[in-house]
Amino acid sequence: MRPPFPVAALTLAAVAATSAAAVGLGPLTLQGTIDGPREGFSLELYNPYSDATDFVLYPVGMTDEVAQDRVTILPAEARLGGQRDRRILVIASDLAVGETYQFRVCAQRKTPPGGVMINARVCSKITARRVG
Repeated sequence: MRPPFPVAALTLAAVAATSAAAVGLGPLTLQGTIDGPREGFSLELYNPYSDATDFVLYPVGMTDEVAQDRVTILPAEARLGGQRDRRILVIASDLAVGETYQFRVCAQRKTPPGGVMINARVCSKITARRVG
């Protein structure tokens, strides 16, 4: 009789291999300084999967999941062909003089395929600073 260990190891390896290919978003950190109330940033969204996939992007706080109303993402939803990328525009608005505003933009599959237990996401940390 064989021990159950190899089966468990194979199952873990299969889960790791499936979740290893997660949505790509970069760069992972961005900083910008502006003398006006709005600052724009450019991110690259990448589909690592072989099939066309729908993605959703959304802004949250730097250390929490609070939605950031001062951030606009264009487009906030995108369908990308397999192994394709697309440039995403991120705009931070209503920056006060002297303010440093930090937030994250996260991307993930809009609807994970059946059988996927973890819908992996990736987030870019963004800092916008308005000079006085």
